[in-house]
Parts: sequence; C-alpha cells; structure tokens
Amino acid sequence: MKTMQFALLPVAITFALAGCGGSGGGSSHDSNQSGKDHGAPTYEVAGVLPSAVLSAPFTACADFNRNWECDSNEPAVRSEQPTFTLVSTDIKVKASPLLVKATLNQAADHAGAAVLLVTPAVGERQSNPVNGITTLVMGEMLMGSHKEQAIASVAASLTALGLTPPADLLGNSDDAALAELDEQLVTVLAKMAMRTEPYDKLVGNVAKGLAMYGRDILAGTLTDAQYDELARLGVTAGQVLNDTGLSRHLNLATGQMTAEPDPGAPGQDASYGLDVTDGGFQFTKLDSKGQPLPVSSTTWQCVRDERTGLIWEHKVDDVRSYRDKNRMFAFETASHQPHQREIAAASCKTDGVSVCTTQEYVTRLNQDNVCGKSNWRLPTLNEQYDLLDFGETAKDEHGNVYGLDVAYFDDLVTGAGDLPYSIYWSATTIHSDPSYTSGRQIPLLSQMSLIEDQTMLGDINAGYSVCDAGQTDDECSSPTVIMARMVAQ
Repeated sequence: MKTMQFALLPVAITFALAGCGGSGGGSSHDSNQSGKDHGAPTYEVAGVLPSAVLSAPFTACADFNRNWECDSNEPAVRSEQPTFTLVSTDIKVKASPLLVKATLNQAADHAGAAVLLVTPAVGERQSNPVNGITTLVMGEMLMGSHKEQAIASVAASLTALGLTPPADLLGNSDDAALAELDEQLVTVLAKMAMRTEPYDKLVGNVAKGLAMYGRDILAGTLTDAQYDELARLGVTAGQVLNDTGLSRHLNLATGQMTAEPDPGAPGQDASYGLDVTDGGFQFTKLDSKGQPLPVSSTTWQCVRDERTGLIWEHKVDDVRSYRDKNRMFAFETASHQPHQREIAAASCKTDGVSVCTTQEYVTRLNQDNVCGKSNWRLPTLNEQYDLLDFGETAKDEHGNVYGLDVAYFDDLVTGAGDLPYSIYWSATTIHSDPSYTSGRQIPLLSQMSLIEDQTMLGDINAGYSVCDAGQTDDECSSPTVIMARMVAQ
C-alpha cells in the first residue's frame, strides 16, 4: 500500500524510580499538581529561547497531547527571561515536546507576528534550546523520521549550506555559527503560522524545504511564490492516498502472478488496502470546462483523482499545441531560472510554439483556464508517485509497460529523442553537494513507466542536475529538457 502521513510526535521512553525526580523549585507552575499526593516525586525540565528576534515575555509548556497548544492540564510558565523551567509530578513532562509561544520583536520582519517553536522531548538530558532549528528537527519527525534520522537530515541540509552543525545538534543548536540561519527560520515559521493550512504540516514542509530553499531562507529572500511552494510540499500528507494498483499475488513456487494468495508468501500488497476494499484507483474524465464525462468518452481534457481531489491534465497528440504529449520543457520555477542552452534545446525552438519552460507552460494553462482551473502548477514528487499504478499491464509498441492507468492516461510517452525513459519534471528539488555539482538544484523525478531491461517503475531519479541562468555556456555542459504533466486543485 502507498502510505504517506504525518506521524504522531515520537515519545521518548523515560524510566524513573519513585523518589528520584527533580526538586519542585523553579518559576513554573504545574496545573497537574492540584489534588495530588504532595509526597509524589517531581520531574524537572528546562529550556532556553536563544533567538534575538523574539520578544519577552513568552509562554513555554510541555505539549502532552501534541496539539501545539499550552492546555490547562499541561505544565507551563510565562517567562521574562530566555531560560525557563517546568516542574511537574507527571513524568510526561520529560517525554513530551517543549513548546514555546512567542512573538517577533521590532528587529524582525513582520514584527508582532506570533510563532510556535518546539524541541523534541528532553528526556534525561534536562535542557534543550527551543528555536527554529529544533523546530525543523521536529518537522522531520512529523514527516515520519525517528529522532536520529531527523537530526541527521537537518544536519545534512546545514552542511549543504556551508554551515558546520555541532556534534550535538539539539543540545547546541544555539551555536553562534547557526544564529543567522536560526533567526531567518524563526521569521519563516512566523509567516507560515499566518497561513490557513495546519501548522504541523507546514513545519514538516519547511523542514523538507530547507534542502531546496536553504540559500534563500538564509539570505531572507524567499518570495511569496516560494512560500506557496513550501506550503505545497506535503500537500498529500494526511489525505487518503491511492493504493498501488497491485491486485495479483506472486506465487513463489511458479514465479507467476496469480489471483489467489500464496500461503508460502503471506502479507503481500495485493491482500491489503483500497485495491481490495474499494476498487483501487478512482478517476473521472473531465471536459474543457472541468465538467465530468462518462467513462466511455473517447476525448477528454483532464482527469480528476477522486481520492486526492487533484486534477491532472490529459495531454494532446498535436505538435501544433503547447500541450502536445511529446513536448520537452526547460525547468523553471519561482526559485530557478533556466540557462539559455536549455531553452534552446526545448521543443519550442523546433515546433514554433512559444512555450519553452515549465513556468511558461503553467502560465499558459492558467491563462487558458484549462478545465476551468487557474491554479495549475508542477506536481510534487509525492503527487506524481501517488498516481503510479503498479498493476497496469498495458504496453506500448516497444513492449514497455505503462505506469499509469491507460483508460485515463493514454497519453504517456515512454521515451523521446535522447531521453529513453518516461520521466517528467516535478516541483520537488534538492541542492546537490557543493563538491559534486557546485550545489546546483536537482529536481527529483519519478519513473512513470517500466522500460524493459533498463529501469524500474517508480524509480526516483536525482541524476538530472539542471543548469541555471548564471552559468556560462561551458559550465552548462549538459542542458536538460524533459516532459511535464501539470496538476491543479
């Protein structure tokens, strides 16, 4: 089954013996102590809010129920100082994230804006900074990583920015070398908190977006369009996703796919999920105005995915159209301008249709209100992957298996020119290792078909390092153009 959802904030397991808790001193209050045995052990945790762009006083609490609020049953404190201490008779204070609710001061953009910052449970270490960097570690955990993986992911993004993360990233995230980035992250999170999307999802998106937009975040130059791109990174998270399309089982004895499960190989994908319980993928054909068409229609302009609500364009087979299924585009987004060599290699230079880049394509689709939509965009890698149907058996004339349901996506091109793979641009990018390709942006691509003896369906490819407008012709030695399929909501 395809799974992509936000995990609950992991809870650290803390072992403690009665009588071994910390003292009940400090400036915090504990709303859990009322009516309890005053001889019970108490537990103490501390934190520090190091950011120079936040005002005092601020509120800090142990977020027992992970709802990004300081509830009345949770130990909390209103602090005038950067440091704070929480004391509780409930051991969950050591096993819960520490949450800070603060406002930006006059030194920051959007002064007065509220921001929520968090650090993972302190456990037995007693104290942690609470800042933008620790919040991104929690964001990685919200995306499903365990704490060590989350720390490693954020540290890798810091390294790619030319920063040196401390060995103990959580404990020393207030390192002076990280202060400039942290202040920018706090400002970004404050602006994200103004949006209507759930804040926990936006935090996860910013964590993932650090690898993509880290330079712009550090420079404080994120545009509104880039904020929108950040907000969309996890758009499928929390939604009902499509299943894989696999409804047949592998029989280990014969090596064949069968309708019946193999008792010797239980637990296969075909036994679980929406493919079993709800008929697999659910699509609807749409006309040029976005109105539903019968499944038997032989012409249609778009396809609505009834599970995610996303609307995908259906390409046309017409070389005179900017929507021709064979057209190749240079990669362009709000944060990346293509090199002229890539524009020169795009289909627009040979077919005379003046749509050369992915951004120009998006603009044209929105101007034309294709299928009644004006919010067309490049899909994320997750959105592309969710569309893959691993149970499709139809093949093209070369024997390549299509990766999409051909009843709705009969427009898939498995190869064109020097590009023998069925790959399409996505909006999801990473910045490469500076020593590898000078830190350039690399879009992540998902293989959309199974090319015989060459590639696997669903392979994620990061091998295409796009050139950028600032490079010389010699530096752009491998201009890349690829096909694109846009999505709307």
